[in-house]
Amino acid sequence: MQPTFDLRTLQIVAAVAETGSMLEAAQRYGITQSAVSQAVRRAEATAGVKLLDRTKRPLVPTRAGRMLASRVIDLSRDYEALLGTLRTVAALPERIDLRLGLVDSYAGTVGAYLVKELVTGATALSLSAWSGLAASHGEALLRRTIDAAITCDAMEDLDDVERYPFYREPYVLIVPRAIAATLENQGLEEILAKHRLVRHSERSFVGSQVERHLSRLGIRPPRAFEFDTSDSLIAMVATGMGVGITTPLCLLQGIAHAAQVGVLPLPGPSFSRDLLLVTRRDDLSSLAPRIVDIARSTITNFAMPRIQTLIPWFKK
Repeated sequence: MQPTFDLRTLQIVAAVAETGSMLEAAQRYGITQSAVSQAVRRAEATAGVKLLDRTKRPLVPTRAGRMLASRVIDLSRDYEALLGTLRTVAALPERIDLRLGLVDSYAGTVGAYLVKELVTGATALSLSAWSGLAASHGEALLRRTIDAAITCDAMEDLDDVERYPFYREPYVLIVPRAIAATLENQGLEEILAKHRLVRHSERSFVGSQVERHLSRLGIRPPRAFEFDTSDSLIAMVATGMGVGITTPLCLLQGIAHAAQVGVLPLPGPSFSRDLLLVTRRDDLSSLAPRIVDIARSTITNFAMPRIQTLIPWFKK
């Protein structure tokens, strides 16, 4: 069998290299000189090099022995850090290295508060977060490149997932602020006949949901502008290029342009979207409700006060 050595062996050899004495190394570790001698021989056999010059007294480390002694300090430090991490994991068995997908409108508004609470609280040892369109998170969940997603897509076509809804918001009509008062009592079809519809991309869940709603109403506005990101959509409306159908959280994502936008209840039948946490079944069964509680509180504590400032009539 090929000779091997462990960290303890390396520490013993380093002690001999530092002190020049097998006796002092033995006293330091509470073992016999014979055990120290065996540790040195074992280390030299494994490395295939001499670590000590035994022709001199006190013993003098070779160049390889000096390198070993200097590196053992780092190895010991890393070993202690690893033990600390293992003990932390054992004490908090639910804490994991969490990979989380965040839909853009959540990531760009209150996602940072969720990440902070998960990492600084007793939930995740480390966290990687990916933002983007909801559809990309469904694919990532299936490929196991993320553990869970905060999304507006319930992924109804997937069977082996668990869903935890935590927030529902209505769709609203956003218009250039200068004309908001003139549109208050008009119907949606009338408004869209006079003003271009600035769309969320149909590749996004919000965009496809808006298109389905308009189709149910028999309203088919011509295609003019279409954007993947909420802030781009809000900017276009703010500059007077049309009107948009979006949600309060998406409006908050475009807050840089929100002062130039008026927000009206959506004329006609209302519809809404849900935000929810989606995980693979049984993967995070005990951890998921805690993530949901934190995600819900970020909406309540950090998003709602700002949304109600932008939309005074909005009550949640």
